[in-house]
Amino acid sequence: MMIVTQRRRSPARRHGGGSPGRLLTGTLLIAAVCALLWPARAGAQSESAGAVSTRVGVQGDITNTVHNLTPLGPGKIREKKVQSGVCVYCHTPHDAKPTRGLWNRQMPAVTYKLYESSTMQATLSQPTGTSRLCLSCHDGVIALSKVRVPPKNGILTLGQLTGNTVLGTDLSGSHPISFVYNNSLAAKAGELAQPSALPRTAPLEDATDLQCSTCHDPHETRWPNFLRTDNRYSAQCTLCHKMTGWTVSSHATSNARWKAGGKNPFPADGYGTVAENACLSCHRPHAAPHPEWLLAQTDEPSNCTICHDGTMAQKNIAQQLLLPSSHPILSKQWNHKPKEDPLSMARHVTCADCHNPHAAGSASKSESSMRAASKITFITSGPLFGVSGVGMSGTYVQQASHEYEICLKCHGIAEPTTPGIVRQDTTRNIRMKIRPTNQSFHPIVTQGKDPTIAGLEAGYTASSIISCIDCHNNDRWTPAGSSPKGPHGSRWAPILAQEYETDDPYLESMSSYALCYTCHNRSTLLFGSGHFPHQKHVVQNQTSCAVCHDPHGSQRSPRLINFMIMSKTGAPVVRRSSSGRLEFDPAPGLGGHGSCYLKCHGVDHNPKKY
Repeated sequence: MMIVTQRRRSPARRHGGGSPGRLLTGTLLIAAVCALLWPARAGAQSESAGAVSTRVGVQGDITNTVHNLTPLGPGKIREKKVQSGVCVYCHTPHDAKPTRGLWNRQMPAVTYKLYESSTMQATLSQPTGTSRLCLSCHDGVIALSKVRVPPKNGILTLGQLTGNTVLGTDLSGSHPISFVYNNSLAAKAGELAQPSALPRTAPLEDATDLQCSTCHDPHETRWPNFLRTDNRYSAQCTLCHKMTGWTVSSHATSNARWKAGGKNPFPADGYGTVAENACLSCHRPHAAPHPEWLLAQTDEPSNCTICHDGTMAQKNIAQQLLLPSSHPILSKQWNHKPKEDPLSMARHVTCADCHNPHAAGSASKSESSMRAASKITFITSGPLFGVSGVGMSGTYVQQASHEYEICLKCHGIAEPTTPGIVRQDTTRNIRMKIRPTNQSFHPIVTQGKDPTIAGLEAGYTASSIISCIDCHNNDRWTPAGSSPKGPHGSRWAPILAQEYETDDPYLESMSSYALCYTCHNRSTLLFGSGHFPHQKHVVQNQTSCAVCHDPHGSQRSPRLINFMIMSKTGAPVVRRSSSGRLEFDPAPGLGGHGSCYLKCHGVDHNPKKY
């Protein structure tokens, strides 16, 4: 096998006056170490038949790296007086530690705290192999001078390693090491490359074990941090990690740069754009501030808002979370689990519940496609792509196809625990309200049941399909504006795109029911002939739209009739009529005519015909 060794330099320049014999010994030693410590991979990583096999190893001059601890080394940590060989701090040709690599360092018994994650499928052990060798310096436990065989020309004096390269004995914030990476693990964990597909730049030790040497080569000088390959665009990370949707996601393709406001989200030795940093925009492979999943920020929201606050991303999402009505992302920390089951998870909401950071695309791209026959919206790209959900049957959906399935993860499983309007149907479970089997519903899952509906604004018809975000949205959003789209926050509760007053009585105006009037023409609804007398109820008697209509749906009545029994403050609103009935009995034909049985505003309708 051909061993690619470093370029020879003059003895005086390299060893501070050492002999030519010592130079030769160092060169041979490096060759031996390369052969023992970083063996060639079999299978996909072996050379093709008949080709000349070469070693990916010492490609530059290690004397010009921080691993040169002699007085001539370029780093801050180096010997002051003793002129020794470069290799002696790690290797010795005689009396080496009985392990791999002709190891020359003492390795006292140390118990390390290992990485832990709710999604990890690998079985970790205390560091072994080359990882244990690396840690003999990088755990900072013993002095760098603690070698088994010191140089003949003096006693080494260096103390313990210091600085940000010290991992300590707590490895919980570092990428896991010393585990078997095989086909079984790749299949069980998902989104991992098969071991046979790994290139030579990601070698597994003894063909099975992932160690420090899978990513780092202590003799490799071409790339920062002794990486085996350039990690720009996370080229090193994605050798193993094959995240679904990653290559076209915003985090893999965005050329956004930090605008120098707030905290720099990128690592100190990072690159200039989101795409170039890629995984490192959100993760840290060593000493991660939040150990689980190696996240770069100490609190969950900040891992997203550090960029999505207008200093990196175009839209300021962080500001939306401070509005009077918003998703309570800031209220709890670290409850989200990537593979959690919505049917059993603790109630919470985080950015990652609605956005998959490994797959989410830009809102400027197509967020959905329309199936022409049914006009139902499907998520095919955009900010919601790659997120789990709950279907209309109440079962878990690994990847949501519709926006409402994502919403139903929280709003379609059980009854809310917060105060709210109590209606005739009693349920506040949104999934139960929008079911196509109900008597009426807003057309979110499919088109509505009333083909005769009239008085709609231009662009809407009886066959129109709407989405949750049409009503629940940032109230300042406009298609051409700078305010972000989505149910992050709003002035109007519950995160409404427009004002919608549910108090009763309430003075009617174009603004007080602006949400309703987005689709329903106000003039036709209130003053058109041949329709239910909305003017008398809504304008004259100041009865809120919400008293009679449930904006999500009604299990028992057409036209979204689902009477409000109690307001969100607990005040009684609609009661049964003197005959004990509470219902709307529609008359045949058009126009919303029918009979009401109820008691409202102190007036008994038993019945009242319209």
